[in-house]
Amino acid sequence: MEKFSYTDVNLRRLQMVELEMLIEVDRICRRNDITYIIDAGTLLGAVRHGGFIPWDDDIDIRMYRSEYDRFCEACEKELDKKFFLQTYKTDPGYLWGYTRILRNGTKYLRKDHEAVKSRNGIFIDIFPNDNLPDGGMGKGYCSAVSWMCRKLLYSGIGKDYAPSLARRAGFRFLSRFPKKWGHCGIEHLIKKYGKEETDLVRCFGWGSEEETGGFQKKWLLETVDIKFEGVTVKAPLDTAGFLEHSFGPDFMTPPPEEERTPRHAAWEIKFPEEDYEK
Repeated sequence: MEKFSYTDVNLRRLQMVELEMLIEVDRICRRNDITYIIDAGTLLGAVRHGGFIPWDDDIDIRMYRSEYDRFCEACEKELDKKFFLQTYKTDPGYLWGYTRILRNGTKYLRKDHEAVKSRNGIFIDIFPNDNLPDGGMGKGYCSAVSWMCRKLLYSGIGKDYAPSLARRAGFRFLSRFPKKWGHCGIEHLIKKYGKEETDLVRCFGWGSEEETGGFQKKWLLETVDIKFEGVTVKAPLDTAGFLEHSFGPDFMTPPPEEERTPRHAAWEIKFPEEDYEK
């Protein structure tokens, strides 16, 4: 299969489909007084470019667990039928420990993800954030358990596409275990620390250096309006602090031109029938 090639036109078309889903998330959240923030490159794009980073191919959102639970409940009744709330509970084939809003009637086939059996389509990511212990031992426990859970969930892909023979062998071993164990491990961490008073939060279903260290809970709960592609959405009140934590102190400086490419290689993208090229 020949890899899909991004052009300025089809990348912008992808961004506009994703923007439609962000608008729907914002609509539901404002109607139900649910707090969220745009995250990662989406927030950086809003601050640095007034919208998408020109070469960005996705939208990321964060919610604190209590807000996320209310959002999922609201979606059961209010989510437009054009979209699908994708979790491992609504889609048994879904592998990840975070959530997606999927655009029905579309296709987004990631490179090396051909064997994934979940529902497929253009999506945006929603990262539920849970309490993270402030102490080193508790934080280390969360890191170890969540790491193993993520590796187990990824094992069906990693056994064939991990970059080294040793890693592929490790994933092949993990792939023998039920995937539900990965979800159960993440649920264990959510319940274990859910009632603790902590200053930090993280998404246990996602791994990065910043995620492991945790985010200030106030960044998710104290918000301000910000413009993104002409649409008003929610950002952390301490936007600069959040971005510095995520990208370092030089976050306003774009990367070298050779690095300005979409992050996710795709084999195939099918857009909605409507025209999003405007």
